[in-house]
Amino acid sequence: MTSTRRTAAALAALGFSVLSAGVSAQTVDVQGAWARATVQGQKATGAFMTLTAQSAGRLVAVSSPVAGVAEVHEMKMNGDVMQMRALSNGLELPAGKAVELKPGGYHVMLMDLKLPLQKDTTVPLTLVFKDAKGVETKKELKVPVSQTAPAGAAAGGMHGDHGAKGHGTASAPKGSDSEQIAAVMKKQFDRPDAPLSVAPVTVLGNYAVAGWIQGGKGGRALMQKDTNGWFISVCAGDGLKDAKVLQTTGMPLDHAAKLAAAVNAAEAKLSKEQLALFASFEGMLKVGPAGHGAAGGHGASTGHGAHKH
Repeated sequence: MTSTRRTAAALAALGFSVLSAGVSAQTVDVQGAWARATVQGQKATGAFMTLTAQSAGRLVAVSSPVAGVAEVHEMKMNGDVMQMRALSNGLELPAGKAVELKPGGYHVMLMDLKLPLQKDTTVPLTLVFKDAKGVETKKELKVPVSQTAPAGAAAGGMHGDHGAKGHGTASAPKGSDSEQIAAVMKKQFDRPDAPLSVAPVTVLGNYAVAGWIQGGKGGRALMQKDTNGWFISVCAGDGLKDAKVLQTTGMPLDHAAKLAAAVNAAEAKLSKEQLALFASFEGMLKVGPAGHGAAGGHGASTGHGAHKH
């Protein structure tokens, strides 16, 4: 063998060994992957799975052709409220330890959806892992879409369901519009250790703005009414008493102006402390008829728990 051939052979062997080491270091087993089905108009959902890395590493990025934005998120309790945030440094994967991505905990958030995710279809999902040496590898998945967690998959809890609760699947609350709205909100968010207070509720046609306080935090919810009853459309702070902001939700300008004026009038007699709680919700979270979390626009705000401090 000539010197040139020996060198080429050595480089090829070295390249193969480096590649093999990188792949080996990044080997991650994926089990029970699934994505939550969506409805027409819903712009976000969650994907869930269990990851087990052979050697220590991190899940540093996710992507899918069906989503404009895909991020790894964490949901956890902070005092009396549930908060959600994107993991800017990725999700840690200890060697040999199964890490569950499930509703109510770590999960993949698919936002700015380009089309509805229909039950019994699959969604392409790319996971990017990085090992302790900084070597990145990708894993391509075809994730089944389901309305509920498949048998054996991580099921999680209520706050991470990203639309799992549905809208109109049970009998609608009875009473006045204000009473129905309070009942809808409490059904989703009220807890024995953190009761939810809903007031005032300002109703104008098929739209309403409800102030809420829970565990020393607060905000406002824009409610809408369809044939199935009232549902939470948007969660926000002071923006929901501004006509221009209300118009961005799809509300006609004249209706937005009337509702904003009615909200300001209804809140005129509230204490400064209560108004400060309503204002403490930072940003805007679109929800929709599918349930809590069915939206994009995370980062600035995510659910009942994204507040200024």
